[in-house]
Amino acid sequence: MLTFVEAISLAGDRAKQNDDTLGFQQKSAWVIDGATDLAETPLTKSASDASWIAQVANTSLNAWTYGDLREAVRTASETAASAFSYLTRGQNVERWQLPTASLLMVTENERGAIEGIDLGDCRVFALDSDGVQVTGGHDGLDDEVKLAASQPEADKPLLKRKAAIETLRRNRAAINQEGGRFWTFGLHPACADHARAWTLTLKRPAHLLLMTDGFAALTDRYKAYEPAALVKAAINVGLQELGRELRAIELADAGGSRHPRFKQSDDATAILLRLT
Repeated sequence: MLTFVEAISLAGDRAKQNDDTLGFQQKSAWVIDGATDLAETPLTKSASDASWIAQVANTSLNAWTYGDLREAVRTASETAASAFSYLTRGQNVERWQLPTASLLMVTENERGAIEGIDLGDCRVFALDSDGVQVTGGHDGLDDEVKLAASQPEADKPLLKRKAAIETLRRNRAAINQEGGRFWTFGLHPACADHARAWTLTLKRPAHLLLMTDGFAALTDRYKAYEPAALVKAAINVGLQELGRELRAIELADAGGSRHPRFKQSDDATAILLRLT
């Protein structure tokens, strides 16, 4: 049985909205990370288009009944596409403005295995007596580091640098295209066909830690933990303590000299599950 233990979702900037969300229902759980807006004014009239698409996807998945994960993602995408079309009717929308998100979802199937699907850079670490299994993606991390470390307009935050914004917009416009290498959850229902699907066979009892990249940074970016150790810490000291540790690391490197990145702190979301 897959059960909920604990969850956390921290805004990267306390003065702004959180573009992450998460959910758990019956035998399924998910995390969603809306991609930061690259325009000043949201098209959806929400706090951000990133938070809007994350919430639309979350609502759709909460209404999902047990079945094929690709169809759950496709339905959520179709719902978002229809709503966005209605909200932006009459507006000229460039491709880089289309809201998008990373998404990772797991469910326990009838055979007791964990089935999962993901798009983007969310992560899951699954720990049982045999060790840890790691899946999900961290696409774009190396590109972010290189761009964040670039020197033009280095006195400005990365998301305020003209050259950086232009690069990010070009990259955003290139995703979710047939023949392209990078797909995320978005307004193109074909994203469901391009999602990575996988199955985890675990010895019980086991734990699964689902994370957006902002929380997985403890392992992937800051190297504060190995995957197995991060799950054990989540079990033993809790996600709130790990959240405090994450923010302390980032505060100590606020300028990004040690860990080049787009912003001091990203939204950070995680959900801990127990499999018995």
